[in-house]
Amino acid sequence: MSRTSALDSGRALATAALLAPPLAVFAPHGLAPLLAVLALVVVIGEGWRCLDELRGMLWLVVLLAALSLWGLASALWSILPQHSLAVAVRFMLISVAGLLVFGAAAGLEPRGRDRVRQAAVIGLLVAAVFMLIERFTGAALTRLVVTPLGGSGLSLTRFDRGAVVMVLSLWPAIIAQRRIWPALALVVATGVAVAAMVSAAAKVALLVSIAVALVAWRAPRLVAAVLGGSLILLALLLPLAVPGSRTVIAMHEQEPWVKASGMHRLLIWRFTADRIAERPILGWGMDASRALPGGHLNLGQALPEAGLGSNAEALPLHPHNAILQWEVELGPPGTLLALAIVIGGLWKLGRQAHLSPRERAGALAWAAAALVFAMVSFGAWQEWWLAALWLTSAAYAASIAGPLSPPAAKGAPTTR
Repeated sequence: MSRTSALDSGRALATAALLAPPLAVFAPHGLAPLLAVLALVVVIGEGWRCLDELRGMLWLVVLLAALSLWGLASALWSILPQHSLAVAVRFMLISVAGLLVFGAAAGLEPRGRDRVRQAAVIGLLVAAVFMLIERFTGAALTRLVVTPLGGSGLSLTRFDRGAVVMVLSLWPAIIAQRRIWPALALVVATGVAVAAMVSAAAKVALLVSIAVALVAWRAPRLVAAVLGGSLILLALLLPLAVPGSRTVIAMHEQEPWVKASGMHRLLIWRFTADRIAERPILGWGMDASRALPGGHLNLGQALPEAGLGSNAEALPLHPHNAILQWEVELGPPGTLLALAIVIGGLWKLGRQAHLSPRERAGALAWAAAALVFAMVSFGAWQEWWLAALWLTSAAYAASIAGPLSPPAAKGAPTTR
């Protein structure tokens, strides 16, 4: 693409890297439209040439297509057929948009990469400042446009998604640094902002990703193998190992310091595991978790000894665990496809010898953070969550020194 083009991929990707973290603080559901607009800009500016950079990732395109088609097929036996069909179509469209954006990011020329690196750092720092302002002013900025019902205060949980995107955005910003002190400053800024908020998942993901980065600097293949192997073990053992209600009640009595949300999460997983056993082959249909029989049972009333909230349901919307959601909704075929996508990405990252140690460690740290969130927090098919993964991974692909994958043959062009 001509550098004088009005629709320049480098500028568009830099704008998205700048906007995504602050946008996630105030309006995280805007990430999906941001991804869609970015994909449209890329297609208008470059056409389908942006997919040229994905030649070495044909496996990913095939697996995403297969998972989308299996989701579409699940509408045939889903308990929410129209909803499953709609979610499968949305997942397919987000996957296409994500691939377009990722391909454009992977093929940027040096000037475009510099723009994205600078924008990734600024966007992360701006989000950290906004997060701290909201934390210590009673959400003063949000109150300019949102009026709490009944004059009540705004809950800090509304900023959980912003903390999530900040943790994911940290690693593209870090790998853009050539010296240790700016990288440490970014870690500190992110850590302070995340620690000031209430999201335990964001805090754990940040710590886990830092630990993974340190180990992956020296042993990236080992880290990739451990992460992939852990996912396989979870897929096999989690439905069997989740404790029942009696065990959860005993845990609450013996360990009262554990948050009620943690106990609730265990009971959600137990309920989901029981539903997996009822439809072990095909599942209940894509995103049908919200309508599983018995899912709206009030656990606060049914199990008062567990110390749950008064509105705690057996399964509110989704299982808060991607593996259990794959298994209960799409059965073994869908679970295998989803696992293949994640594990295939980990395997590729661990073996990318042409990347620098910093770049590989940052990628695996990003993956570790994303897996923590996927295992304890959000619905697997939520648009904003999928868009956050695509946008931050594209920022990573644009921030490294060169193409994500080595050229297929000597002399093959890798930039435009």
